[in-house]
Amino acid sequence: MVSVYYDLHIHTALSPCANDDMTPNDIVRMAILNGLDMIAVTDHNTFANAESVVKAAKSVQTQGGKEIIVLPGIEVSTAEEVHVLCLFHDIEAALEFETDLFPYFSGLLNRIHIFGNQIIYDENDQITGELERMLIAPASITFDNLYLLVHKHGGAFIPAHIDRDSFSLLSNLGFLPPHLDISTLEVSQKGADSGFYEENKEVYSKNKIIFSSDAHQLWTINERENVLLLPEKNSKAAISYFQSNH
Repeated sequence: MVSVYYDLHIHTALSPCANDDMTPNDIVRMAILNGLDMIAVTDHNTFANAESVVKAAKSVQTQGGKEIIVLPGIEVSTAEEVHVLCLFHDIEAALEFETDLFPYFSGLLNRIHIFGNQIIYDENDQITGELERMLIAPASITFDNLYLLVHKHGGAFIPAHIDRDSFSLLSNLGFLPPHLDISTLEVSQKGADSGFYEENKEVYSKNKIIFSSDAHQLWTINERENVLLLPEKNSKAAISYFQSNH
C-alpha cells in the first residue's frame, strides 16, 4: 500500500467566496509546499477551472517540480441544499458528468457586489473570463438523483462537511439515507480538530471518512496530516477507494 497525503476540498477563485489569488498555479504550488500528494478542485457547481489546475500540476512536474495528483471535482448544492463532493479520475469523465448535470443548475446571475468574483483562469494563471451564472445557488437535482448521476459516470459521491450545522447531510436531511450505498463521508478539518469524528466514530464505523480543508484561501490548504492508504498512487485508485465499502 502507498501513503498518499491529501486535501480533497479546495476552491479556486471561480467560487465566489474564494480569494482571487486561488489561481491554478498558486494552489498547486501551495499544496506541494505543504507536502501533499493529491488534491481535488471542488468549485461550487462548476468544473470551469478544474482542467486548468490539472494542466498546471503537469506543467510544474514537467519543469522539475514534485508530482501532485489533481482530481477534477465539484461541490454540488442539491435541491435540499446539501453540499456533496463529486470527484472523478480524469477531466473527460468530469465534463461528461457536467453535461448531464447542467440542466439542473440555476439560471440566476451572480451579483458580484454581494457574492464576489467568479474568475476563470487558464493553466498559466491568466484570466480568461468570468462565469455569469450564480454558482452558490442550489441545483434542482435531489440528493438521491445526484447520487445516481455520479455513479453513472464512474465518480465518487462524498457528502461534504457532515459535521457542520448548515449545508450538510446531517443538518439538512438529518440522517444518512439507508437506501443509498454511500461509502465515504467528509468531516471538515475543524470538525476533526474539535472532536466531532471521535465522538461519532461508532456511528460511522462502516463508512470511510476523509478530512479536508474546504480551502477558500491559500493559507488554509491542509498540510501533510491526512493520509489515504491506496494500492497505487493514482487517480483511479483513489476514486475506487472512495466508491468501495471494503
